[in-house]
Amino acid sequence: MKINPLLLLAATLCFLSPVHAQRTNALTLTQTIALPNVQGGFNHMSVDAEHHRLFVAAPINKTLEIVDLKSGEPWRSLEGEKPAAARYAPEFNQLYVSRGQSVYVYDGQTLNVSTSIDLRSRLDELQYDARAKELYVGCMTPGKTAIAVIAIPEGKLVGKVPLPAAPQGIAVEEGGVRLFANVPNMAQVAVIDRRARVLLPPWPVKRVKGNTPIGLDEAHQRMFLGGREPPRLVVLDSLTGKTVAEVPIDGFADDLFYDPTRQRIYISCGEGFIDVIEQRDADHYRQLARIPTTADAATSTFSAPLNRFYLGVARSGKEPGEIRVFAVGN
Repeated sequence: MKINPLLLLAATLCFLSPVHAQRTNALTLTQTIALPNVQGGFNHMSVDAEHHRLFVAAPINKTLEIVDLKSGEPWRSLEGEKPAAARYAPEFNQLYVSRGQSVYVYDGQTLNVSTSIDLRSRLDELQYDARAKELYVGCMTPGKTAIAVIAIPEGKLVGKVPLPAAPQGIAVEEGGVRLFANVPNMAQVAVIDRRARVLLPPWPVKRVKGNTPIGLDEAHQRMFLGGREPPRLVVLDSLTGKTVAEVPIDGFADDLFYDPTRQRIYISCGEGFIDVIEQRDADHYRQLARIPTTADAATSTFSAPLNRFYLGVARSGKEPGEIRVFAVGN
């Protein structure tokens, strides 16, 4: 589907208008949880909805911070190598953390390390498939860029799919066998057959650079990419890879989540905003809310069971780092 330049210009002007700020209850700040002992900012985080825990990577502090969401207080701090991402799997009561060149597997109850897997590469994002019992890890070191596949709950490396450059956001198809990974340095989306563990032909990303976060709407066969140059939400057909829509967003999109219940996309942008995009139908999107945050507050997570959106805000001068908790409205 060809994007009409006049429609895109109109959407951009609407986005830039001061009137087009938050006018809905899409996200309402309900709580701020201070993390006074954390130096620096935060990276990718994960929620344990059943036990009301938030796991937050704090790379400069070299800790994984665990927040008690019921009390609204920091609970524990797990020291070690710099963490990049955390992923909690309730199906196995395990916590996976990428730290340095290894993935650490923690027992979800005791938080003791069960095992670690040395992947000999700098690591970033994690995703998993409970049915396939596999964890997928983005390997970032030049010459070693790949998606590593770890069998869970055992915690054993079972394969690697090489990539032409470093992967960023990773999305796993629940109703199929494909894995998608943004490869911004190549301006493409890598497509992997997880069953065969082979790389399929990539999908070019032509109209933006810096495609970093990614999300899927499998019901409508749509994929969402957060582009940085220019800042755009790019919507692809997840069967063909063709672009079907674009919406202006704020700069430095880092995390993106699709909410199928409300048919919205939440995007945390390091320029200092959370953008909420409404999906009117599979091919039509508009900005619903633009919520001011603070510069460099780019990492976040969304919990559908708790109806909450969590944003990490780095320490600034004497102001401690914090987690901002937003209630998700209808």
